[in-house]
Amino acid sequence: MTSSSVPTLYRDRDTIIHDRDPRVKILLLILLFFFIFLAPTWEWFALVTVLGLVLAVAAQTPWRWVLVLWAIHIPTFLALLIIPAGGELIAGNFSALAEAAAAELRLILAWTNAIIISVSLLSTIDAESLTDGMRALYFPPVVAFAVGLSYRLLYVTLGEAFRITSAMKIKGVDLSLKRPFRFIWNSLRLSFPVLFAVLRRGPTLMSSLAMRGYQTKRPNLGGFDAGDWILLLIGVVLTVGAFCAKFGWLPFSLSSLVPW
Repeated sequence: MTSSSVPTLYRDRDTIIHDRDPRVKILLLILLFFFIFLAPTWEWFALVTVLGLVLAVAAQTPWRWVLVLWAIHIPTFLALLIIPAGGELIAGNFSALAEAAAAELRLILAWTNAIIISVSLLSTIDAESLTDGMRALYFPPVVAFAVGLSYRLLYVTLGEAFRITSAMKIKGVDLSLKRPFRFIWNSLRLSFPVLFAVLRRGPTLMSSLAMRGYQTKRPNLGGFDAGDWILLLIGVVLTVGAFCAKFGWLPFSLSSLVPW
């Protein structure tokens, strides 16, 4: 597999989400973090899940990334559901079972929100724009530099892994899940060449970024346009609404608006 076949999260497409300011996307990711901890009920997460799907469609999000990241957490979802539910079923406590199911639904929707929205936003922002946005938001230069470097090293690691895997197949080292123990052993044999390749290329990449002024310059990205303000306003309203609902400051309950 060639480096051109390396799966990348960023997609260079012409969408209304791609055109948004990188600072807005970074701020939305920060607001998402607070929303997940503030949203009091599953109805809030369900609302944001619907909006996240709209965002994903508008951004032409690579759905394979979303499905893979979501599927990784399926064992966790099942464990968190089966362990509490099993004990309640044995005890015959069906009311507690319903509470456990509601808590599990809240957790699943929270993870779904985090995956859909973060993948949708990050798939529309490249490494350079991400670094520029962080610097324009007055993140510490070392933090912005580290994030930009890590973002690039991720693809360097994937590229080296695919290149070395293709080369080692010629030597008879194949990564096949049909033989689990051989798969583990061959993965270990592959990991060391990949590690040393990344360590060899990492300092070069770091030096090239430093020479371009990534640690010193603060880019001038200009002001937000109407689309930026609307997207940011939606994120702020949802986060503030979840905060008020958590402390009972809203004049209505979101669950009362759900017909079932």
